[in-house]
Amino acid sequence: MSRSHPVRDDSVAATHRTGGTSTASTTTDDTGARRARGVALIVGALVIVGLVESGVLPFYWFPALTGLTYLAAAAAGRSRGTLWGPGLVITTVGLAAALWLRDGRMPDSFQFLALAVMALGLGGVLAGLLAQVKGFSIGAMSVAMPVLLFGAFALLEQQEVPPFAGQTWVYAALLIAWGAYELRPARRD
Repeated sequence: MSRSHPVRDDSVAATHRTGGTSTASTTTDDTGARRARGVALIVGALVIVGLVESGVLPFYWFPALTGLTYLAAAAAGRSRGTLWGPGLVITTVGLAAALWLRDGRMPDSFQFLALAVMALGLGGVLAGLLAQVKGFSIGAMSVAMPVLLFGAFALLEQQEVPPFAGQTWVYAALLIAWGAYELRPARRD
């Protein structure tokens, strides 16, 4: 009698029955979950471009929409780790920035910096709390990297470094490339 064991969303073992013997072939990922994440990332990127480039939403909503795209991809992929940390961090800081900037406040103030740091911390706390839920595995790097990248991209935006300054398509292209990578065929060991 076989027992099923819980597996992480990035590794799945499959056993095939052939002529009364069983042979195990292992894939290093859950292709269906990964592909669902890929589709969500691509669709999210296209929605962001549609909303921001058409003027429905100002560019400052981009980080919040990106965070929501990560969360949608994590949910679509039935993930118990991947993308929840970045999704929570980027969504909280993106919402804080958008709500601050929509009222015409300046992004180069000390108050905005304090708000952004507080929002990044809140995203990290939320990710930490989710990591305590049974079955979730959220690593420190999945929280730290979006903080680092948010700071780097915010600096590039503020310094008006091409092609990053106000260019939704650059960030959307990165999301689409990531989504396309997630759609790759399963790898067998």
